[in-house]
Amino acid sequence: MQSFWTGFVSIMYKFKDIFDLTSPIRYIIFIIDILIVTFIIYYLFRIVKKTRAGQIVKGIFLVLVLFLIAKVFNMVILNFLFNNFLTYGVLLLIVVFQPELRNVFEKLGRSKIVDVFDMDDNILVRHSISEIVKAVEIMSLKNIGALIVIERNTHISDVIKESVNLSAKVSSELIQNIFMPRTPLHDGAIVIDKTEILAAKCILPLASEVSIPKNLGTRHRAAVGITEISDAIVVVVSEETGTISLAEDGKLIRDLTGDKLKALLFEKLDRTKNNVAIKNIKKNNS
Repeated sequence: MQSFWTGFVSIMYKFKDIFDLTSPIRYIIFIIDILIVTFIIYYLFRIVKKTRAGQIVKGIFLVLVLFLIAKVFNMVILNFLFNNFLTYGVLLLIVVFQPELRNVFEKLGRSKIVDVFDMDDNILVRHSISEIVKAVEIMSLKNIGALIVIERNTHISDVIKESVNLSAKVSSELIQNIFMPRTPLHDGAIVIDKTEILAAKCILPLASEVSIPKNLGTRHRAAVGITEISDAIVVVVSEETGTISLAEDGKLIRDLTGDKLKALLFEKLDRTKNNVAIKNIKKNNS
């Protein structure tokens, strides 16, 4: 144990010399330096976490931990291996990560600084909203009934476990195919977690007849019912009239156009809250 602390203290002194911590201003610069590096690491992690590079990054992290242990305890063989590995490791990583590195710089060039922390989620959510609205507009014109549940913070696992699991990317074509009459999955609802279609053929709890007008059918009662027990929002297309509705908190907003539906979904789901675009859409349809 004594050797461990001796090695640790020695490393700390080396850090002090390397980073030139000789004055208060140098400490401030050092803290800013750490924050910038942390930001870069987090940014890169968000880029690669859903790619094949994600697993490799975990392996690199493990290697770095072993490298630190080898330095602290002065393990000769491990130090020899790591020193030789680091000589060629950087070039190897550049070759392995070449597609991901290119993707990082492309996204960096397209992104705004304020969107970095929510970059991936925001892009996927906006894509999902566009695809949902596109599908709903087409199904409304064709009088194809649809029930689309969008999860927020409350997970409705009881509904999903009795359904058909999909785990598919949100796309207008897939949503339309699911609700096409006389197809195996058209009965019931689909559940989306804002970026992925989790399940289809989901059976939802029904709201009481007192909660909604009597002229509305089972599909609308189910939409209101699930919003009474969760914070989900539900998009409904009437099979009889093609009317588009949105259910939230046990209430139903009816007779929506595609643009009004998109504005509401952006307002409730898109964390970037592009208020200018939302206000413009609402103004044009008022």
